[in-house]
Amino acid sequence: MNQMTGIEQLRAYYTATLPYYDAALEDRGDLPFWRSIARRWNPRHILELGCGTGRVTSILCAEAATTAVDLLIEMLRCAMRRAPTAHFVVADLREFALASAFDLIVLADDPMAHLTLPQDRMKVMGQIADQLAPDGRVVLEGLYRAPGNQPHVTRRDVVSGGQKQFSVAESWEPAGETPLWNVIYRYERGPEVTKVATVLRSWTAEEIRCLPDAGLHVEALWGDFDERPFSRQSPRIVIVARRTSH
Repeated sequence: MNQMTGIEQLRAYYTATLPYYDAALEDRGDLPFWRSIARRWNPRHILELGCGTGRVTSILCAEAATTAVDLLIEMLRCAMRRAPTAHFVVADLREFALASAFDLIVLADDPMAHLTLPQDRMKVMGQIADQLAPDGRVVLEGLYRAPGNQPHVTRRDVVSGGQKQFSVAESWEPAGETPLWNVIYRYERGPEVTKVATVLRSWTAEEIRCLPDAGLHVEALWGDFDERPFSRQSPRIVIVARRTSH
């Protein structure tokens, strides 16, 4: 799998983080956003790529018929319990091909961040364009790091029910030329310490300008879940795109 980290390495990464995964994402504040997206444009068929443990899947399938895709069966087992009415598919983002066309395609918490090769990322976006219904849209929440972002470490406590569950520290360092990042997560629960490392790729303005080459026209760029316009200092990038006319 070239630079993607390899399926086995990716599986080891998510297996190690799975005990902390959902709790660490609880305070993202993204679920109301995805609920509003699932209701907007009145989609009848939704496709979620990189569904993980089904946090967002459960929101989507409450609004429309939902197909959810992930590479790792370990994640899908959790998602199936959380969203039992969804249809689940095990597939690599770069290789998926479904018979249906979808009114809405969702990528939450940037599952493409593990794809570090530009050609792989463009291939995925081209396949997304092929899976869209003529009036369909893709909404992708992308990993974004502001230009000039320096190496840094952040640490926070994850609290649930008023009790600290664990702490997590994130270390971000450029991996050669941006937009590649060496990222280390360190989870601490009492004496138990879990440390995982990966390489992630963030989105750039140049990559977004190339989306028409993949058959997608960018309709909106937002900088956060409140749909504020994207700026160079935004914490994330949310891309809304439609198929280009043929």
